[in-house]
Amino acid sequence: MRLKVLAATMALAVLIAAPVTRAADPPNFDFNGYAIVPTTVGGILTMRSVLTNNGVVPTPILLDFANNQYTLVVIGTLTNAALTPQYYSPATIEIWEDPIAGGTPANYANAATFTDGTLILSGAFDGNLTRNRFTSTVGSFIGKVDFSGGTRLGDLATPQDWPFGGGWSRAVSTIPSGYNEQWDGKIDLAPVAVDEKTWGGVKEIFKK
Repeated sequence: MRLKVLAATMALAVLIAAPVTRAADPPNFDFNGYAIVPTTVGGILTMRSVLTNNGVVPTPILLDFANNQYTLVVIGTLTNAALTPQYYSPATIEIWEDPIAGGTPANYANAATFTDGTLILSGAFDGNLTRNRFTSTVGSFIGKVDFSGGTRLGDLATPQDWPFGGGWSRAVSTIPSGYNEQWDGKIDLAPVAVDEKTWGGVKEIFKK
């Protein structure tokens, strides 16, 4: 069962628990994890998660889920006291690769297990990471990521403007001790810039 936010273009969204068919999804980094959410300005949000594509949804770069576990960590500083929307800035993101054989499986009781292995992608949110609240127990999060580091940075067609979003819930029973919310989301492919040309300009290219 995965929590999904319905309605991406509307002001309201609903978080539901339901099986979802994902075969037709475009490539993305799909994650599911848990967050520590601050209550005061200047507090630190920490979201630790595991990539869950694993052969179901293609990833933007080739990842070896058979031999590695991939973890994703987001850290952000709360900048306002409002219940919604809450803004986190600066906010950073990291994706780590750790061997299944000889590595350390992700363990929410041990934060270090999410940041060991090889840092394959890292970056920062372009502007705010925004957390919305619809009720006291469900809401959404959204932002845009600019990747700037990691061993796989060169594999990205473009490192900037990767849409980041999903839903959070406090209503599930699986939240580990020390965490406040379950976060279920994805990082979508960034749009690749193209050069605009007139039809005449295109024909001129082939004349050269």
